[in-house]
Amino acid sequence: MKRILLATAAALLMTGTAHADPFANMYANTVSITTPDGKTSKAYVNQDMSWEQHMADGSVLKGTYAWKDAGTACFAQTDPAPRAPAAPNCAKIDEHKVGDTWTVTDDKKQTTTYSLTAGR
Repeated sequence: MKRILLATAAALLMTGTAHADPFANMYANTVSITTPDGKTSKAYVNQDMSWEQHMADGSVLKGTYAWKDAGTACFAQTDPAPRAPAAPNCAKIDEHKVGDTWTVTDDKKQTTTYSLTAGR
């Protein structure tokens, strides 16, 4: 389940065009992720190319990201270490501003809602 949420978090900015730094508005801010079951987690994207996600159950996932190309970021979980080697989750990135709310519908037609709020 955590891997699914990680993939969802990676997709939180799917589609769109790349800018110089699509994550710039996320640094020092919070991305709230509400899954179809109503549970909300908080994600933080850092300028040092790290991220962390505070899950609804209180657990925390951490990792790094790298740019595959100008518009695609790939996220890898490092803590807790994955049970088996896992390929990074890559997603096309779209810039969002503080105050934005958007949705992503997965291949199973389930919708996850994201919002970007000021501060941590």
